[in-house]
Amino acid sequence: MSAFTPCLNPATLSGLALPDFLEAAASAGFTSVEVPVQQVVAHGPGRVADLLAGLGLSVAAASGLLPAGPVLPHPVLVEDYADALTGLPERLEAMRTIGCPVATIVVNPRSLLARDAALSTAAARLRALARVAGEYGVTVAAEAVGVQRGLPAELDGPHPVVTTLPELAGLLERTPGVVACVDSFHWAATGADPVAVAGLTIGHVQIADTPPGPRHLWSDGQRLFPGDGGLPWIEFAGALAVAGYRGPLSVELFNPALRALSEDEICRRALHGTRTCWKETS
Repeated sequence: MSAFTPCLNPATLSGLALPDFLEAAASAGFTSVEVPVQQVVAHGPGRVADLLAGLGLSVAAASGLLPAGPVLPHPVLVEDYADALTGLPERLEAMRTIGCPVATIVVNPRSLLARDAALSTAAARLRALARVAGEYGVTVAAEAVGVQRGLPAELDGPHPVVTTLPELAGLLERTPGVVACVDSFHWAATGADPVAVAGLTIGHVQIADTPPGPRHLWSDGQRLFPGDGGLPWIEFAGALAVAGYRGPLSVELFNPALRALSEDEICRRALHGTRTCWKETS
């Protein structure tokens, strides 16, 4: 699938400073990366832009539109939303400086709010974020979380909100200018229906493979390198093609056993998997 560009998400190399992550990705052969915008701001957007150019890297997407500390992002239904907006123009200007076209944000799968109130709040916030981001040439891409086990507290609650891609599509109908961030692992966790992908306007794609066992028992900590599990990659690629997506595919792993490998090994296997997971297996 040569139309897709291999990309690396910094979560796959957890704990690295931004320059070290960029150098590791470039040394392995990646030409595209995701970044936490908080780290870009901290290191200086101009310096980061120069480093990216020197390493031959482009930035596919950035997290942290609503920041949670120096690296992690908040979901759209963060309780202290007003506080999370502090510094938004600086973060968007940093994205513009490094040539980042997409800001990703997670839609809560569950919430303390009742579903109708949660959806209305999420839609209003996404519309507002998209308007501001658009002034900087940045598109907001919203992600649905399909796994149900091991959710962090900020994504959990008694009321379901958005879990599947069709539910995300329904929310996006209420949020002009916002596109979808599709995650292969979450897609597979909710049934791996190609039709759910094919009808979306997609701004970014993250990938990981799936473990054995019932999908309702999966957690993000079980993500595997692309090609090492049971995800139907040919069907996934076909659905992306129908949707018209030809952009980067970013390897995003939270598996502690895989994160314990050397940086070189992680990068090598991530790049190899992205290039070969599309092959038919017998």
